[in-house]
Amino acid sequence: MASSGRPARALLLALLGLSPVFLAPQKAVPAQAAEDLSRRAAAAPLLATLAALAGGEAAHAQAANVAPSLPTVDVPDRINADPYELIGMDNIDDKKEDYRTFYMKQKYRQDTYQVMKHMKISASLDKGTPNMEKWNTRVKKEMNDWLAIYRRQNLSVGRQSYYSLYSAINTLASHFTSYGPKFPFPNKRRPRFFELCQQVEKYLEKGK
Repeated sequence: MASSGRPARALLLALLGLSPVFLAPQKAVPAQAAEDLSRRAAAAPLLATLAALAGGEAAHAQAANVAPSLPTVDVPDRINADPYELIGMDNIDDKKEDYRTFYMKQKYRQDTYQVMKHMKISASLDKGTPNMEKWNTRVKKEMNDWLAIYRRQNLSVGRQSYYSLYSAINTLASHFTSYGPKFPFPNKRRPRFFELCQQVEKYLEKGK
């Protein structure tokens, strides 16, 4: 009976256009294999997260190893000599000589070079330098004179050299205000100060 039933069933399937293969019973997945597949599926998100974190840490470490490019600035050595002697001013109490040395000439380029030269000396004076307090007090007044003249002029305010020197003046003036004129300008602020002075010189050379 069983042997005769199989050809009949095959014939019936052929008439219906079906293949016996599609109706073949599927093999059951072993329990251990199913459990392994379930564990892999559950662990997949965790593995993806760990991989992303590892990639982020590697990128961060690589970025940390890249040193930032710092501007190259020539910071002069400290000065121990009398600043008035450095500029050739023999009699510091002579008002005429003081006028020729420190007063504004109403010429932007000339006045800017003048005040910047004296500011750079102030920023380099060492502790115990003769006449440091007197020099810094005079330079502070000179800086105020420069600002009073050129802050009101549209032609100078629009210059890039003006903004750079304005920042340098604020840097040095804030030191005078906080610590007074008899204390040296701190080393940690000197690179930025001389960087600003370097910018002023470059802008002046280009007429800016």
